Amino acid sequence: MRLRRWTPLTYLCPNRYVDRDPFWAEFDLEQWSESTYEWTEDPWNGFRDFAQRPVETVSRGTGDCEDYALVAASWMVAQGREGTGIAFCWEPSRPWPTHVIAFEDGRVYSSGNITEATVDDWIADSKYRFALERRVG
Repeated sequence: MRLRRWTPLTYLCPNRYVDRDPFWAEFDLEQWSESTYEWTEDPWNGFRDFAQRPVETVSRGTGDCEDYALVAASWMVAQGREGTGIAFCWEPSRPWPTHVIAFEDGRVYSSGNITEATVDDWIADSKYRFALERRVG
């Protein structure tokens, strides 16, 4: 079991999971998101969910929401984007988060979709009730 890759730890210690390799400075996140990335759910959702390393997600071309969020956050940090972070999102009917997004000032990155919005605006237009944000840098 990859306990150190347990998804809730990506919120508690996001800087530990964001990749700072020089690769991300040249990576084209928008192109990869549109043409390569495919969202796939982990076999176990919720408490038995484990994050891939960002480079694994890019290499495989697939991953779930926290995998994509870590790729986006790695890219944003390398680009020096303002307000970079990740957020865990809650649905009204669930007592635990069911989705992870990455964000920067004015943009949200959600499982391959890049939206021009603040996190609050994105949440208001989604099925989620609220999001807990954590800055990365």
